[in-house]
Amino acid sequence: MGQPFDWNDLKVLLAVAETGTTLAAAKRLRLSQTTVARRVTAMEAALGLALFEKRPQGYLATDAARALLPAAEAARQAVEKFTAAAAAGQRTLSGSVRLATNVTFANHVIEPAIVAFRARHPDIDVEILAEDRIVDIAAGEADIALRAGAKPVQAELFGRRLAGDSWSVYCSRAYADAHGMPASIADLAGHRCIGLAASVPANPLADWVRANFPAKSVVVRRDSIEGVLASIRNGTGICLMSDFIGYGDTGLVKCFSAEIDMDGEVWLLTHERLRQVPRVKALFDFLSAWFRQRTAAASTPGHGNRDVKQP
Repeated sequence: MGQPFDWNDLKVLLAVAETGTTLAAAKRLRLSQTTVARRVTAMEAALGLALFEKRPQGYLATDAARALLPAAEAARQAVEKFTAAAAAGQRTLSGSVRLATNVTFANHVIEPAIVAFRARHPDIDVEILAEDRIVDIAAGEADIALRAGAKPVQAELFGRRLAGDSWSVYCSRAYADAHGMPASIADLAGHRCIGLAASVPANPLADWVRANFPAKSVVVRRDSIEGVLASIRNGTGICLMSDFIGYGDTGLVKCFSAEIDMDGEVWLLTHERLRQVPRVKALFDFLSAWFRQRTAAASTPGHGNRDVKQP
C-alpha cells in the first residue's frame, strides 16, 4: 500500500458505493465528477485493489470494496460523532471576556479577529477596552491584553509573543499609484512626508522621523499614531507605521523597512489564574492562531509564536 488516504477518500468511496455513479457521488459531495473519478483511481492505486467495476450503468463495488465498506461506515459515524461532540463543547462556552489593548490596535487590528471568533463562539461576548495605558490584569482590570512594548516581567502573567515590534515606511495604495514609492531614505526628499508635532516626545521612532524626513517634504504634522495612520490612509503622504498594523492592512503599502534598533515586541497576555478558564482560553488560543496566520507571510524580523511563563 502507498500513501494512506484520508477521511475525504473514505467519503468518496462510500458515496460512489452508495449512489452507484461518480456523477451522483459528485453531487452529494459537491465535487466535480472528474475529481471523484480521479480520487477513486488514486485510492485503487494506493490500496493495490480494484474497488469498482466500471459498467455502462455505473460503478459496481467489487468484493474488495464491499469488504472495506463496514470499516468506512464506522469511520463516517466516528467522524460525525466527533463533530457533534465538538459542536456541543463549543455551545458550552459562554460568558464575557474583557480584552484590553491600545487605541490603534483596537481600531485597526483586533476587530476582524473578534468577528471571526464570535462566528465560532457566539455565546462568548468580547468587550474591547481601548486604552493607551497599561491595564493591570492582576488587579482584574482585564482578562486578556494585546500589548506592544518591552517584554512583560510580571511573574503572575502568562504570555505569548506574537511578533517583533518592527516599523517601516508606508503609504496608501492611492499614493503609490499616483506618486510611486520611496525605496530608501535617499528617496524621501522626492515624496510628501507626514511629520510629527513638536509635542511628540523624543523616542526611537520620533527621532528617526525627525532625522530622516526633509523639512521641505513634510506636508502635515500629526501628534499620535492614530493621526499618522489616518493621514497615510487618506493618501496625504508617507510615514512610519508599525508592521504589526501594516501587514494586515490591504490599504497600506510597505515602502521599505526603517530598521530602527528597538527591543519592543507584541504580546498576548493573560493571568495564570485565568489561562485555563474555558472562555478566556478559547479567545486567547484563537487570537494567537489568528495573528500567527496574519504574520506568517511578513518578512519583518522577530516573528514567531511561543508560549512563555514569565520568570
